[in-house]
Amino acid sequence: MKNRGRALLALLGLVVGLALIWGASLAVLGNNDTPTARRDAKFVNAERLIFYRLEPGKEMRVRVPSEAEELLIVTHEMLPEGTPYAPEKQYQYGLQAILRAPAGIVLERSIFTRTRQSKGQPQEDGTFLEESAFTTSATAQVTDEREFVLRLPERPEHSVLYLRPAGTHGTLLARVYVRAHRTLPLLASQKLAQARAEVRAGRATFEPFEKLSQDTRRWLTEEHWERLNAEGEAGTDYQIEPVYRTPYRLPLVEATESVQERLEAGRAVALNVTGPAKPVLWLWSDATDAHPQPHGSVTVKTLSQDGLVHTLELPGPVAGSPMSHPLELPPGVHTVTVRNEGKEDLRYTVEGPFESWLMPAGPRPAPGAAADGHVAFLPDTRRTEAFATGPTCPVLELDIDPRMDAAGRLVRIDARSLDRAPSREPLHLSLTVLDAQDQPLGQAALDATTEPAPFESADLVALPGGALPCAPVAKVTSDAGFAGSSGSGEVTDLPAWVSQVASARLFLPAGARKLRVEAPRSTIVQLYSFLPGDQALAPVAPYTETALTGVRWRNAPLDQRSWHPMRPANLTALMQGGARMELLSQVRLEPVGPDDEALPPSGDAVVVRPYGSPSVVEVLESADPDTADVVRALSTILEPGRAVRAQFDARTPTRPEVRLSLKDAAALGNEVEVLLDGEPLHRFTVRSTRSRELLPPLPPGEHEVLLRSSAPGLSAMLNRPPVAGSGLRSRTVYPVGTSGLRVPVRKTGPGSVTLNIVVYTPVAEASTGPRLSVTVDGGNPVRRASVLVPHVTHAERTVVLPASERDPAMPAGRPGVKWYARTVPVTLGEDIAPGMHTVRIQAVGPEPMWARFFVFGQSLENTAPREWNRGGWQLEEAL
Repeated sequence: MKNRGRALLALLGLVVGLALIWGASLAVLGNNDTPTARRDAKFVNAERLIFYRLEPGKEMRVRVPSEAEELLIVTHEMLPEGTPYAPEKQYQYGLQAILRAPAGIVLERSIFTRTRQSKGQPQEDGTFLEESAFTTSATAQVTDEREFVLRLPERPEHSVLYLRPAGTHGTLLARVYVRAHRTLPLLASQKLAQARAEVRAGRATFEPFEKLSQDTRRWLTEEHWERLNAEGEAGTDYQIEPVYRTPYRLPLVEATESVQERLEAGRAVALNVTGPAKPVLWLWSDATDAHPQPHGSVTVKTLSQDGLVHTLELPGPVAGSPMSHPLELPPGVHTVTVRNEGKEDLRYTVEGPFESWLMPAGPRPAPGAAADGHVAFLPDTRRTEAFATGPTCPVLELDIDPRMDAAGRLVRIDARSLDRAPSREPLHLSLTVLDAQDQPLGQAALDATTEPAPFESADLVALPGGALPCAPVAKVTSDAGFAGSSGSGEVTDLPAWVSQVASARLFLPAGARKLRVEAPRSTIVQLYSFLPGDQALAPVAPYTETALTGVRWRNAPLDQRSWHPMRPANLTALMQGGARMELLSQVRLEPVGPDDEALPPSGDAVVVRPYGSPSVVEVLESADPDTADVVRALSTILEPGRAVRAQFDARTPTRPEVRLSLKDAAALGNEVEVLLDGEPLHRFTVRSTRSRELLPPLPPGEHEVLLRSSAPGLSAMLNRPPVAGSGLRSRTVYPVGTSGLRVPVRKTGPGSVTLNIVVYTPVAEASTGPRLSVTVDGGNPVRRASVLVPHVTHAERTVVLPASERDPAMPAGRPGVKWYARTVPVTLGEDIAPGMHTVRIQAVGPEPMWARFFVFGQSLENTAPREWNRGGWQLEEAL
């Protein structure tokens, strides 16, 4: 019994011991899940590094080894206490580096960068469990890491680097490393080095590691950095600050656009903003040499939705803190363009309220809880497919379907020269049309402009050595392809330069089977086919939500298109040679300017009469007596009891005549007397509601004419012009019904001819829908094939009548009735073959309408082939 009692006692003790252990374990696990334990784990899992603290106006010294060629400066910015965290907020700061030798200053540089903060898992007490960088102080805010790579010039043995903040506000944290390359023989070591390189690429720039060039990735993988210590005594010559760092980073929402914060010489950026807003433009220098030159000016232009332009010329940034320039925009939609007019690259950013950033509808980074609610605006860039042609690429070929009608054989060619830097070399594109046996049917040449396009660039396929596609010799800029050449430590590749677009249209002959495009040097080509469509413009936010006056959207992704892109037949061969690329075009507002190629009308106005014998109506409209020919055609209104002075010219062969009209037949039988210079001249009786009365011959010169009559509702007109003011001109117009009018138009040469249709309606306002249908040669005119033309003539279209801007006209014999005129031009362009053509107009709808026609006399033109170069004023939809 005693042994059994001892066994039970031992078992009971074991159970109690296990219970105590289990309870202690639960307590430990419970304590690990407390906020304090989670914050402790955050510090344990982070990398602790000692940084040197740089206060404004203070500096630190670092002895530089004599064999050092490059230095890596790792930095953070400490934000002022009380700065709230905002994930979209970006900060600019700079560092001034001075390298001194016994003989004096060897290098002096001010370098700047842009950074942000990465934080996650916010807690109730305001702390975050995930941070890219933090300190032991809960009130201290540290930005994400940024690196500067500093190339050192040749120097004596002893040199010392002095570092200080470039601005007068803000505290920086810095560590300095010297580069030492090493060989990595083991595969495991190479993988580890690549992993470190990916981490460093994320710290140096927004650009992902996968988007870097092969040379840049190899350079980052093979490098090794050794830390340099500051000279002096801690606490006296320098201050230290422990910083905890983790791999945590926010998503790279700006990775594809980060290169846009670099503004090369001659380039421009367009940012779309909704006012009222007060964005701030920041500019800072991007010099990379030891002795940077003063920067040129910067042009800032704002264009509003109602066409108002405001231009601001700013001085270029110099070494020192970033320069801020506040902008004030009134209500409405605006495009803010910033153009670098200098010869050196610079950096920019435009900050403003998030709600003022005008971007296409769709996913975009959401705003954070920033105190001021500001974000950095980015350009709205449209990407379109393009192909290159040149000496080392296969000839670009386009297959033509033989079943195509005339409209299907219409091709538009857009050409741009492609360079690593702006080029002034002329470029002539050769176009050859081939038949089914590959025999040439025609040839043409497109002259591409050399003017750079500041708002466009090309996103190229990475080729060895940074070579351009289809170019025989690689052309690489000094700062493309590796990080060491960039003063800010960024490792992004810059896009290539392209020229302004040169566009032309080409009608292919019926037997065409292939179009071949060749160029003597690297050229971007885009080909389009015309497919007419009557669909209404689909609303695309935000571009169709605002009414525009005098401006239009350039490169906006609107859905209504008549020109559709075509791919070359030898697409596979072109892609293998890196000839496929994307053209980057910034969406922006631009003024609606005149057609640069439209010449003002010349020659005499020639009246054109319709075919057949349509009914006619006489109208009287105001005209100024400015020429002798007009003098003979003008008339003066006479009102009973009011004297007027009229001009009687000896060159007018007809006798003076008075035309009378009565509103009511009850006034018939009344007498009318005409007085000349106060003396009776002629007396007669009104015997018709509409009549004409010849006056005796009168001596030339100015005379006062007075009409006396008691007939009610009497109006009269004298066929002589008034001495002062505008007279009346008689016009013959034709009623336009649903059956329409057919008008002959003769083209005497390849040049364009315009038929001017003056349309009269009883209302002066513009029509809300199509009112007039215009057809050329039954919708199928004879076209000139294998000839480049700047525009293509619409064979069929309906016209919305514009508002009348003229004085009202009066139909003869109908006092009080007013008709309002406006001109509708119908141009037969250079694509229409010479000869006789027929233009037919028809009224759309039951409203009455009248019309008359005239053309200007044409001059003979050279019939030799012409080369076209369009500057871009015309709408893409304008044929």
